[in-house]
Amino acid sequence: MSKSATVTAKPDTLGKSLLPSIATGQAAGLIMAVVAMLVFAVFLGKSPLYPVQVIGATVFGEGALQGFQLNALLAGLLLHQLGPALGWSLVFWLAASSLSIDSVQDSLILGLVIGIVSMVGPYLLVPAALKSLQGVDYWNREVPLFWDWAAHIVFGVSFGLYPLIKGRLAR
Repeated sequence: MSKSATVTAKPDTLGKSLLPSIATGQAAGLIMAVVAMLVFAVFLGKSPLYPVQVIGATVFGEGALQGFQLNALLAGLLLHQLGPALGWSLVFWLAASSLSIDSVQDSLILGLVIGIVSMVGPYLLVPAALKSLQGVDYWNREVPLFWDWAAHIVFGVSFGLYPLIKGRLAR
């Protein structure tokens, strides 16, 4: 991080970085979803919508994985964007505010750390939630670990867009 980084942020700095952090997290979540869709279509021989439907299986169970299921697709997209993408964008906001992150390089580094740490979801949170709600961890059953890591790294690196998004929103 930059040498001029501070440990605490002023309240006005926190407010100015919240919306750009959320917007960046939403963009990063969508970029991650598109990458996962491409991986499923190109490398895994499944429908490109399948990974989003796997998320939707949290609500709709095994039936969400049978052919195209619009309800599972919409639920999966909402769960992904309003759950982890939003949650990790708030973590980014807190860290970026405290560290005075404004450069692409610093945003990439912080984002990469967040991408790696966000794997707590597939390792701990998702299995617990799915087993509790559906009795089966569909995510870890259906998504190869290598590709899960790759998607989370893409998610994290996408936070490199933060300075650009922050600049556009400041206009």
